[in-house]
Amino acid sequence: MPSAAKSAESTHTHKRFPERLGFLLYNPIRRRFSPPTQLLSRLGVRDDDVVVDFGCGPGFYTIPLARIAARTIGIDISAGMLQRLRENCEKNAVRVELMQSDGRSINLGEDSIDLILLVHVFHEIGQKAEVLSEFSRILKVSGRLAIVERTKSGGFLAGKFGPPVIDQATVVNSIAGGGFRLIELVCDGQDSVIIAGKI
Repeated sequence: MPSAAKSAESTHTHKRFPERLGFLLYNPIRRRFSPPTQLLSRLGVRDDDVVVDFGCGPGFYTIPLARIAARTIGIDISAGMLQRLRENCEKNAVRVELMQSDGRSINLGEDSIDLILLVHVFHEIGQKAEVLSEFSRILKVSGRLAIVERTKSGGFLAGKFGPPVIDQATVVNSIAGGGFRLIELVCDGQDSVIIAGKI
């Protein structure tokens, strides 16, 4: 019989974003209505930071991160998404390290990362406890985990396009159970930006 924690975790795991629709994640219309620099400014990314964009996709946030941070690592489970990111990096003349991983094993040193960013990705993670443990291992004591999730529905296309709406408390409780403490919670339209640090 599965534990309550495991069944709660699986309840809030959703299907991955389809690779064939990757072009929707990296386009000028999205950039115009939701500029990635707005979030990065809110997170206070510095020019000496080492950052991980986890579930980076084709690089909507990764490329702007690479223009600011000292070192940027894009991690995705999909080889196809990483290939799109590689092409977008070449077009934009930025340097990003690419890594394929589901998050349970990340080939980075302990206490080496200043910021781990997940935008509309946390709900897709199947083994959250294992992934959060790995995040804790690679994150510096002073580092931050920033999770953006859709926590409010709205608009006539709600539920048809974009990420699923999930409960904000579910995310907060999940990261607390994974060894992180809440630093800040910011509402940004339909999204919540949940910023946490290591306990």
